[in-house]
Amino acid sequence: MNPYVVFFFLPLAWFVTSFIIEAGSLVMVPLCKYEKYREKMTLTLGALWAIIATSLVFLVVTLDTVFAPVLFVTGEVLYAPLLVLIIVLALHHFLIGSAEGSSSLGLRSNERKYLTLAVPFALLVAFLGNTIFTSVFSGYGFNAVDLLKLEIYPNYSSMFLNAFNWLFFLGVVFYVVYFTVTFYGIKERFKVGLVALTLAHTLILTSTALWLPTVFMSAVGNPWFYIFLALTYLVLYVGTHRDIPMRQAWIFLLTFLGVVMFGLFSQGRILVDIVPKGVLGQLPGVPASILLTNSAMLQAGSLVLGIAGFLVMGGLTAVSYKVLYKQGTKEERKIKT
Repeated sequence: MNPYVVFFFLPLAWFVTSFIIEAGSLVMVPLCKYEKYREKMTLTLGALWAIIATSLVFLVVTLDTVFAPVLFVTGEVLYAPLLVLIIVLALHHFLIGSAEGSSSLGLRSNERKYLTLAVPFALLVAFLGNTIFTSVFSGYGFNAVDLLKLEIYPNYSSMFLNAFNWLFFLGVVFYVVYFTVTFYGIKERFKVGLVALTLAHTLILTSTALWLPTVFMSAVGNPWFYIFLALTYLVLYVGTHRDIPMRQAWIFLLTFLGVVMFGLFSQGRILVDIVPKGVLGQLPGVPASILLTNSAMLQAGSLVLGIAGFLVMGGLTAVSYKVLYKQGTKEERKIKT
């Protein structure tokens, strides 16, 4: 698989994993009955929105640098859902910011109100992101009149209402539940996390087996996939029953690697349901490697992006964790004592 294709999945995995933390925390805040976990969730939300917004920008810049021709192929089709996603994400972060401001003023009731209002926006962002993701890989929503001439038009009913999109989205929702239980070490909800993880694996595997067979066959034929499955259950148990150091980092890393593995298992093929095998190789779909930017721009741009990603995303994440989350945790402890 082309290394530049793999390179694109790194910022994608970072964004997806970061948003999973936010979405899971946000949904659980009004539902969680245990105050000690709810406080940590609120602090986490305050530390995340800068990371997520910057991650999305970095992801788009990476896409434009690595796969500039893809924008011509997918731009017209995905313009509307991408625009709606960005608007909804902005409203979503506005509500979280309002909740954080209310908290700093001691207005706890307003904080809870704003966080509750942000929940449907988080779910909508997740659904739109999932729809774009599944559409690019499957081809649902792409009405290809002449692929060679790039005559492609959107079919939004097919994009949003196909069974693959909904089944995969349900799998992601259950994974978010598992992730949240593990991330916060909610021992009281271990069984919920266990059931959610099993359903997530089942739904994602079933959907890929039916609509992305290349991903499914690559996964089940790879021993690292089974190691990954075992680790998800192990991290759930250890994270909820043992006070292990850096629990959040372990589940973050595991999820990050899971998204990268999906990219590897796809073998860099997109639009697999509208381009049959034999047209562009032995596998169905379009190989993403033929849509790469020219080699000179690709090498220079990837180097700059790699350095920028390490400095900007790594630095922003470290500062957010240290200044906002850790400092907030210390302040909460001071108030209690």
